[in-house]
Amino acid sequence: MLWLCVAHAKEIPDLRDLQTGGFQIQELGVGQFKSLATFSALATKEKPTRVLLAGSCGSQNRDDLLKIFSCNHFAYPSIAGEELPEFMSRSCATTPAVAAQNFAAATVLQNHGISLSAEKFAGNTGYIPPEYPRQLVENMEAASLAFFCHDHGIAFSALLCVTNTIGPEGRGEWRSNFREAGLRLKAAVQELAR
Repeated sequence: MLWLCVAHAKEIPDLRDLQTGGFQIQELGVGQFKSLATFSALATKEKPTRVLLAGSCGSQNRDDLLKIFSCNHFAYPSIAGEELPEFMSRSCATTPAVAAQNFAAATVLQNHGISLSAEKFAGNTGYIPPEYPRQLVENMEAASLAFFCHDHGIAFSALLCVTNTIGPEGRGEWRSNFREAGLRLKAAVQELAR
């Protein structure tokens, strides 16, 4: 069973149209905690074999606006003033849920919102292993879901469209590009369903 997950139905216009492509659609909620809580509750009832998350993301590179990236590498940011035990995993690579060769690979650094400081974002990349793709994007839900799927033997991929650059203009760019990103994501998911 292949789940197509989104944070919110507004991520992709006419989201339910994609059910005909063999996807079971799950709306999880916005942010790492809400999405993970909803996902884990759903997965205890009916464990998926494959999960594709579709959503928006930010990038450090303005040339990436409205590009779609395939993500199977994930990391959590460092936390200022906090130290975690070294045995806790801060990054993971997942078994791909879909074959998305037509999209460039990226590594997701999870965040709690739209990063408004490029310097802060760059400073949080220390947990990303050097062999992971160096194209870095930020997203609020992907890493939490990826870690869960990794730990429970579920294939997982994220298909993320860049809506904003990481920096002070990020929120306005996200608003301006959100709808177009949703249309592009829908077309990309339909392509994967063929």
